[in-house]
Amino acid sequence: MNIITLLLDVLLTIPLTFIMMKIDKNKKSFFHSCLIPTIYIIIIAALIPSLKKYIFLIPIFELFIRNFYLTNINEEIRNNKKAILSSIISILLVLFTYNYFISKVTNVLPTPEEVRPFIWLIIIIIIYSIANDENIKGETKIKTLNNKNEYIAMQYGKYKTRYDKYINSKNNTINKLIYSLIIFKNYQQPTIYRNIKNYTNHLLNKEVKYGVLEVASPTPISDEESITKTIKKLETSSKKMKDNTKVEQYLTDYTEEEIKEIVNIYNVIDSF
Repeated sequence: MNIITLLLDVLLTIPLTFIMMKIDKNKKSFFHSCLIPTIYIIIIAALIPSLKKYIFLIPIFELFIRNFYLTNINEEIRNNKKAILSSIISILLVLFTYNYFISKVTNVLPTPEEVRPFIWLIIIIIIYSIANDENIKGETKIKTLNNKNEYIAMQYGKYKTRYDKYINSKNNTINKLIYSLIIFKNYQQPTIYRNIKNYTNHLLNKEVKYGVLEVASPTPISDEESITKTIKKLETSSKKMKDNTKVEQYLTDYTEEEIKEIVNIYNVIDSF
């Protein structure tokens, strides 16, 4: 691959990055996130056949650029389990399409006769998607709350078994809040994602946070140590409070939306 082809691939990554970030921002469906990169490279292969040989690199470049931007520049917190799954499926679809379609044909553009059955297939899929979305919308509001509470309950049981001997503050509000923070942080940023982010931050000389509660430290610390340090910090803060049972007072380092989510988790735990 010559340098000009590589530069063109990188240049064509930019529009795809903007498209995918728009999809993320508007919280489009999982289906869109997986399929758009494949559709994009098919269109590019049709418009610029000379780039066809290495066109599969465009979505791979895009994935690295977008995730680097979101995690290190914009520092956006996302549902990373879903994002990682979406990325894996997306790349697999791209590679499959490249190996079994784009690389096998001289011209990506089909003839009118070849297009006709696909048009009808697309029409059927769109009609089904619209009808299915309408049915799902009516059920989602009812199911979401129950599913979320069940998830919190399961995670609380798991972490209580794992960390119970470390979460032993005399202030029971702090104990419940610690479990709430663990559930919140682990859902938003799973262990593998935190490790990758820490490694990237280390290379960029940015602040590195360790453990399940992401405590800033000059040297690596364990999940248990991050819990112990956070409890001490919260206990110090509680001494300055008139009413140390109000959860929101402990969450000054979080955004309004994050506080709302953490308090919701706390309330579920508090109901047990």
